[in-house]
Amino acid sequence: MHKLLVGLLFTVLISFLSCGGENEKAKVGEKAPKVSLTVDGSVVTLSSKDISYAYTGSLLANEEIDIRPEISAKVTKILFQEGTKVNKGQLLVKMFDADLQAQLKKSKLQIELKAKEFERKKELIKLNGISKEEYEISENGLNTLIAEEDLLKAQISKTELTAPFNGIVGLRMVSEGAFVTTTTVITSLQQIDPIKIEFSVPEKYKANLLDNMEIKFTVEGIDRVYSARIYALESKIDAATRSIRIRALAPNPDRSLFPGSFVSIKLNLFPEKSSIFITARAIVPLIDGEQIFVVKNGKVAPVKVTTGIRTDTEVEIVKGLQENDTLITSGLLQVKEGMPVKVRIAK
Repeated sequence: MHKLLVGLLFTVLISFLSCGGENEKAKVGEKAPKVSLTVDGSVVTLSSKDISYAYTGSLLANEEIDIRPEISAKVTKILFQEGTKVNKGQLLVKMFDADLQAQLKKSKLQIELKAKEFERKKELIKLNGISKEEYEISENGLNTLIAEEDLLKAQISKTELTAPFNGIVGLRMVSEGAFVTTTTVITSLQQIDPIKIEFSVPEKYKANLLDNMEIKFTVEGIDRVYSARIYALESKIDAATRSIRIRALAPNPDRSLFPGSFVSIKLNLFPEKSSIFITARAIVPLIDGEQIFVVKNGKVAPVKVTTGIRTDTEVEIVKGLQENDTLITSGLLQVKEGMPVKVRIAK
């Protein structure tokens, strides 16, 4: 009986202690606060970015021709210095024309005689001293000689090669006394102030290309950034490269730029565009797109977004984000939808 009583008391004591422990645990559970994750974030704003794309191109002369003779003849004079500036209309090369000059002199004498004869017949026709037919034959003879003189002058002009525009002459390929033909290149003439820049951009940016849009470019070997402005676009898309060819003009008064040089070009295709740009690390790739996490009422909310322009560090958000949204930029692997978070806004 005594043993039974001791056992009963021991059981009651164990039950009491157990209930007390559970009550203590319950109290501790009631006092423990909910733990929230602290993440970095930023407030979304609209901004304009200088988004410059890199392209390559070539320099072209504004105007360029090869100086070739129109007739076959001997070169009698070369009147230019290689690599120097010449003006429009300046005589560059003179070719042999003594035979043509002699014919021209003869023609002038014939015209002089025929003109005197015509004047006499003009007086006679007034007096009915000659027939109208005889008068017209004399007039036609004079006009024929004048036309032959004009033809000789045109042939003589072909023996004089002049500059068709202001520019820089190149190296000469012949010497005085050389016999040249219509296929002989005597020299070249290039106008390099202003100078052209030619390059291509993908067809998807065609709508962003505007007349007078500024570009920046550099040339290898010259530590200087040049400016140019677009003045023309090709009228069609290149089917092979799916790109459009563009030309720009740059001033070149010091002649530091030469046609044929390779250039590296920076072109801002979105100079006036204001949009939402976020850091690239805030974007989470999905199988069917991309998403970001924002904070709404202190809790995490995933949002699918449509992206646009990309730079080295930032991405344009075309759809999905609104101005003044709070974007989560860290802890992206830890956050879950509906999770309460504290946001540390970057300053």
